[in-house]
Amino acid sequence: MDDLLQRLEKHIHTFLRQFTLTKEINQLLQRSKVEMAREKEQLLIKHKSAVIQIENMVTHLKSIEGLP
Repeated sequence: MDDLLQRLEKHIHTFLRQFTLTKEINQLLQRSKVEMAREKEQLLIKHKSAVIQIENMVTHLKSIEGLP
């Protein structure tokens, strides 16, 4: 009986370590997800700005060349 309880206790400790590790990994992944979402938003803003700048340059070049 003592052997069974010791094995059970060992399994419980192993489970708790795995649970704690999984919980920590999940928290890291959640933080990474939030950080990547912020980075994506910043990249989209930069992309939109670059597109506008390119469009403005093309418009300016066309006006210099007298093209429609």
